[in-house]
Amino acid sequence: MSSEIQSIVNRISDDLQELELLLYVSDTEKININFPRGVIRTAGTFRSKLDFIDNQILRTNIAYHLMLSDVYRWILNRFDISLTAKEMLIKEGISLIGNITEAILKYVAIDILGNDPKIGFSRACSVLMENRIISKEQKKELKWLWNMRCKEHIYNLRNTEYGKYTIEHYNIAIKILKDFELSIKKAREERLI
Repeated sequence: MSSEIQSIVNRISDDLQELELLLYVSDTEKININFPRGVIRTAGTFRSKLDFIDNQILRTNIAYHLMLSDVYRWILNRFDISLTAKEMLIKEGISLIGNITEAILKYVAIDILGNDPKIGFSRACSVLMENRIISKEQKKELKWLWNMRCKEHIYNLRNTEYGKYTIEHYNIAIKILKDFELSIKKAREERLI
């Protein structure tokens, strides 16, 4: 990192801390700091990458959630958040990727089977594997992602969550989604779906 970047980082960090103290003293809850423009890709950008989804509503809703993923990525890469708060942010990012993956997975499985909106995640994985859209290894990866996503149900957790989520887990979730999308595009090119 250049000294110029480090100097700006230090100044922003100091200014944010000073701002928080002033807001606390003045009992001010809400302010608006401009989020950097260009960090969040547009819904149109994501929609164009999701060209394998014919349902425009689903494609748009997935695009909106991918925009949120850009926000999570930016916060995790730009802020020094530590311990439990960082882990919970990572967990939410993984859950978001799991939800996006589920939507795509079910969409493709229903497209293969016909209209069966009650299909579950595991059955949808099996349908895609049986139709050579995903490999056995991908099915295993998708199930890992789904199990991580299902930790969203706080009541069902039997242990505390500290020490459970890392940036590596988040990166694995992103890779699983990207590989899954590539598999679907390849299957479309090969006319498997």
